[in-house]
Amino acid sequence: MQWIKKFRNLFSPLVTTLIVAAIAIYTFTQHLGGSDLYSRLANILPALLVLIAVIGMQLAKQSLAAHLILLFTSYLASGRALIVAITSFDFQTLSFSATWSVPLIINAIIFIYLILYVLSFVFDKQAKFKLESGPVVTSAIIAFIFFFFRDGFSVAVLKIVPAIIALMFGSELFAIVLLLAGVIDVPFDLFGHIANGTLLNQTIGYFLFTAFAFYLIYGAIVGIVSRLQKK
Repeated sequence: MQWIKKFRNLFSPLVTTLIVAAIAIYTFTQHLGGSDLYSRLANILPALLVLIAVIGMQLAKQSLAAHLILLFTSYLASGRALIVAITSFDFQTLSFSATWSVPLIINAIIFIYLILYVLSFVFDKQAKFKLESGPVVTSAIIAFIFFFFRDGFSVAVLKIVPAIIALMFGSELFAIVLLLAGVIDVPFDLFGHIANGTLLNQTIGYFLFTAFAFYLIYGAIVGIVSRLQKK
């Protein structure tokens, strides 16, 4: 396992930053679709906020955090897709039943890189972080409860973990940015329903969760502005 321990040292800090930026930009480009303006904005803005947080953490010399955020926000599913593709080999036909597309291969390479980079810290016992209580932690807990009741436990975990990672590495600013990424799509979903004339077809739950999402968005924006003013 020595080569895994040394994996992160294969690249200079500048090269690592360029790799992280390239992955973040590539990830962002995968969210440019949408059937209309509102759905496109609902896809683009969360991805843009994640991109800002990842590059910001990397430039703040928190490379492990940047890699972890990329892994948890975008590439865990790529690891599963790789395993499914590999294990789809049929000995009778000597072929794979899964389709080995270019995006699958690119995403698999990114997943492997991210995993090896993270493991190089873990195996070398250099993954040091802490989580202290504070207003942002409280906000994260509130956001987790919101996501849990709206989307379920698994979605809530995936949405909250990136913000917790940023907090563990001492960045309240980017933690708030990542929390905002989890709800910034809500206004555009609402505007889409208004534009399509389907707003009155929604349930009471939709309106309650939407109203609370606006509250979270407001709190996140206030938190970001206040921390930027302190810098």
